[in-house]
Amino acid sequence: MLLRSLVLTGTIQGLFLILLLKTKKKSSHSDKLLMLWLGIMAVQLLFYYDNLSSHPLAPDYLQLLGFSLPLISSPALYLYIYSLSSDSTFQWRRVGIHLLPYMLFNGIVFCFSAHITISNGFPHFREGMPAAIAYFLTILLAIIPGYYTVLSLVVLLKYQKRLPDNYSYTEEINLNWLKWVVISLLLLFVTLFLIIKYGVKEGLLTYQNLFAVVGSILSCYIFFIGYFGLRQTNVFTDMPVATHLTSELTAKANYKNSGLDDGMADRLFQKLKRHMEEHKPFLDEDLSLATLARQIDTTPNQLSQVINQKSSSNFFTFINGYRVEAVKEKLSDPAYGHYSILAIGFECGFRSKSSFNKIFKDIAGKTPSQYQKP
Repeated sequence: MLLRSLVLTGTIQGLFLILLLKTKKKSSHSDKLLMLWLGIMAVQLLFYYDNLSSHPLAPDYLQLLGFSLPLISSPALYLYIYSLSSDSTFQWRRVGIHLLPYMLFNGIVFCFSAHITISNGFPHFREGMPAAIAYFLTILLAIIPGYYTVLSLVVLLKYQKRLPDNYSYTEEINLNWLKWVVISLLLLFVTLFLIIKYGVKEGLLTYQNLFAVVGSILSCYIFFIGYFGLRQTNVFTDMPVATHLTSELTAKANYKNSGLDDGMADRLFQKLKRHMEEHKPFLDEDLSLATLARQIDTTPNQLSQVINQKSSSNFFTFINGYRVEAVKEKLSDPAYGHYSILAIGFECGFRSKSSFNKIFKDIAGKTPSQYQKP
């Protein structure tokens, strides 16, 4: 009874988050995809809730449609992550291809519906159901969600790898929370597969208990998305996520065609250093590669090339190196003696205490407090 109530709560929470997303002044493609995923999850949880009752209200064909929802919820999550982390324009016409497994599954189920029943949230094959068809449907349900979850993880890892080449901060835009959602979902799929294959067969767990637990876990995921989404201000507010990311591999491939020879690169690097010394753009905590490129009248690709080749570092390290030097100067300046170390860090362009301490130690070899000690 408790787990069933938790499943219903997850449904309500999913619908509430959709309403919250609808309040944004301008919905992006990623917002719409997140609403789609939350909507699918809410319907899936409602299906579990209905099937966990002694007398389900939904007819058999709707129950079968509900059982196969993971075949579209996992692609929807992947498309959300792809849209959120990609700098390319999302094309809705490509969504259709990701619906094919769901359509294939339900097309086969429709043809063999007389041999399939839903009980306790799980399909049961009656006598006369071809073994090969039953095996294919089972494999489809096992492989597709796992495939899209792995694909989501790959997209996130590539996104995180590109961030230091484009931003001087990563803490609020690294999507680490989403990465751990995906990893835990992958573990859930593996665990669920093993439980179905061995736990239920060995009588360690019943199907009814199994999907009560699964529904409860999925409800927790919706709470998790809501909690970290509200903390990650770009998800449920109008603040933008990281955009205009340049791929490191693409940028390097384009360096030959960038229009910069070695002499031009040297001159641009000298111009960059003068700009850094005179105008101190690194004091802007939101500084990005695209912003700095506009300030010195060049392209992000050319600026990335110059920083990588002339300073042997990426944009993140280059900018934060200036911030660390600025902190060192102020820590040694008696005029800043009444400032706290953290206040100095914020004044020099760092966004948070944790990033300040970590970056300072990585570059200077000491924590700010250790550096300040005589």
